[in-house]
Amino acid sequence: MLKSLVLLGVAFTAAHAHFSVLEKRDGPPDGFSRVGPSPANKILNLRLALAQNDISGLHDTVYDVSTPGNPRYGQYLSKEEVEKFVAPSPDTVTQVNSWLTSNNLTALPLTGAGDWIAVDMTVSQANKLLATEFSTFQNPNTNLTVDRTLSYSIPSSLKAKINTVYPTVTFPVGGNRFPPAVNTTSPTPGSSHPTTSISSDCRVNNSWSPPACLQELYDIPSAPASPAANVLAVSGFINDFANKRDLKAFLSEFRPDMNPNTSFDFVSVNGGINNQLPAGAGFGPAIEIEYTVGLATGVSVEFISTGPRANDFDYLTAFLNQANYLISLASPPQTVLHTYADTESDIALSPQIAESICNAYAQLAARGVSYIVDTGVLGSGGSPFNEECIPWDPPFPATCPFVTAVGATEFLPAETQESGATASGGGFSNIFERPKYQDTTVSAYLKAVGADASSPFNISGRAVPDVSAIAQAPFFLQGFFENRTEHTAFSASIFASVVALLTNERLSAGKHALGFLNPLIYLHAGAFTDISTGFNGGNGCSPLGFNATAGWDPVTGVGSPSYTKLQEVCTEL
Repeated sequence: MLKSLVLLGVAFTAAHAHFSVLEKRDGPPDGFSRVGPSPANKILNLRLALAQNDISGLHDTVYDVSTPGNPRYGQYLSKEEVEKFVAPSPDTVTQVNSWLTSNNLTALPLTGAGDWIAVDMTVSQANKLLATEFSTFQNPNTNLTVDRTLSYSIPSSLKAKINTVYPTVTFPVGGNRFPPAVNTTSPTPGSSHPTTSISSDCRVNNSWSPPACLQELYDIPSAPASPAANVLAVSGFINDFANKRDLKAFLSEFRPDMNPNTSFDFVSVNGGINNQLPAGAGFGPAIEIEYTVGLATGVSVEFISTGPRANDFDYLTAFLNQANYLISLASPPQTVLHTYADTESDIALSPQIAESICNAYAQLAARGVSYIVDTGVLGSGGSPFNEECIPWDPPFPATCPFVTAVGATEFLPAETQESGATASGGGFSNIFERPKYQDTTVSAYLKAVGADASSPFNISGRAVPDVSAIAQAPFFLQGFFENRTEHTAFSASIFASVVALLTNERLSAGKHALGFLNPLIYLHAGAFTDISTGFNGGNGCSPLGFNATAGWDPVTGVGSPSYTKLQEVCTEL
């Protein structure tokens, strides 16, 4: 464990060490342009991800404790047991210490295991330490100004010791790209949105989306969950917050059987806000809080607001901050909902940071946490927010093998069953290999559609989504009733609520939490409603996409949940 940095072993000096490039890119991403060199005396807050001692052993352990039928199933690790896998080796600590102290730099550990350390230095020091030149880049479209470099190096002897230095070649990504409102009405929707005669109303109003309709469609119970030490955590990033007044309006309208004053707990990470002002509440947090509190009846819900770095609204940093906070807890929440996504192309030039974030989620999986993410609204890829269209561009962090990725469905009034929605992000990762729990189902899909090595997407990559759910629903935002275009934030919120309720039943019965879900999902695909129609192309800048088919597909995964069937599966575990 890295408690402090002291001079150990033979010191390195930048002037004499042989350097090797660790990361580079050809130019800044779309929207950013170089203004000039960064001021020499400006302080940079850099983070170093050190090579973890036995990350493959951690991955193997996650699969063991998460796969039904394995002798170790449900034997989740403690914080200290996980740290043994991810702590850097003594040799790594020694060499990194020596390199930094020889350059008059001091570092602080960011994690208990010491696999992430923070080092503050001037631009001048960073240019020397990393054999690079930091520059100031601006994006007039987002009003962001950041200090970054396009290439940096470290001593060759440290290349196997340091995974990444961050932020260097990665730029702030778009994160929560929610669509604009398409319909805003008064704060009191009234009789135009009835909640009685559910079956008939659900087929003609809101595409099965109000809570009572979702409870019918997915067999979700409405009775309050039994008391249990069970928490469903909702993620908010970069000053997004959920408004309690909106939640009260939502419950009054759509859950009249609940106490309208039912609320949520709040946790601030890195200065995350919860100011409860009438204006400023986020679209994503509104959906997540209203549909988790409104569907996971009786389960304790908390909102984790993770603030940005100073003057650097980088979602990847916020993802790391939240993950490291959760890892630091002796008892993290059993279920975590995360609905901020972007395409892999935004970070593909630094797969190291994607892998580092994913390994943080692997640590949570080993601890028995169900981490639920959405797949975004860009279909099969090709972001309309970028000048350069990149088809077959899958969403991150959904492509991390240690999270459960939720895609989108719709159930229109004229339809007799759910179908895949164009809002469903899906496809195959260019960063992460296909995990073994997907081998059978995804291989069957690829064979059925005739995909091979010549296909335009990476057939050996981690495939998403894993599951799906309805992606359009009414909610309240800043005091007004909203009816917006489809988004997987609804889908992930619905599925996370299902998971939280199932976990609550197990905990109440004295059993372990469900934990990392994917091995269970693919072993028990019959507990989901297979969806064989729909298409997710044309939602980005490219018309290309995937079709929903029988069995797993890159639009709807194995399908939408049946609470009753999943309850039967969970009872037998």
